[in-house]
Amino acid sequence: MTLNPIDLLDVLGNENRRRILQLLSFRPFYFNEITKRLDVGPKAVIDHLEMLERAGLIECYHEQGRRKYFRIARKTVLEVAVTPHSYGVRAYRSEGVPQGVPCDSKDLKDLQSEISQVEEKRKSLRSQMEEIEAKEMELKRKAAFAIQIYAEDIREMEVLMALLSGGTSLATLAEKLEVPQAVIDDCLRRLQSKGAVQKKDEEWSI
Repeated sequence: MTLNPIDLLDVLGNENRRRILQLLSFRPFYFNEITKRLDVGPKAVIDHLEMLERAGLIECYHEQGRRKYFRIARKTVLEVAVTPHSYGVRAYRSEGVPQGVPCDSKDLKDLQSEISQVEEKRKSLRSQMEEIEAKEMELKRKAAFAIQIYAEDIREMEVLMALLSGGTSLATLAEKLEVPQAVIDDCLRRLQSKGAVQKKDEEWSI
């Protein structure tokens, strides 16, 4: 299933929906428990749960045909990157541990040790990502200055910035920049005449 990251941002923009997800990250809860924990009216909780279900973030099930429980559906990752030269939002899913799988016989101390190791790895990866993002920002800053040699207006700058990520077709480029294809085609032809871009088959690239 394709996730719309903008829709997810809208869903997560509400504090009470974030509180519900935080609550369900510990264990499944049934409706009355959620209402009491949030101290929010039942109608509002129902609306929030329905929205989270439609977004695919949570799911419900009945335990022995009685209470209706809610739980996190699957791992969903939403990434937002904002830099002086770029903005991007993406969302993706990865299957976690299947619901209902029993825990093995490891004691709490062993689990704590493994959790600490995983957290250290996460911190290390985060540090590496920060270094990569800093390098990317520096390269894009340099690219922005280099682009000014060829670009005569803001439209040409946008096209060149978009092509920094790799070659693409006219249609894809126009869709990405939300500009009519005829306008982008004219822009590409001008840049081509200046030696800034090239076309191979149906793909344009720097």
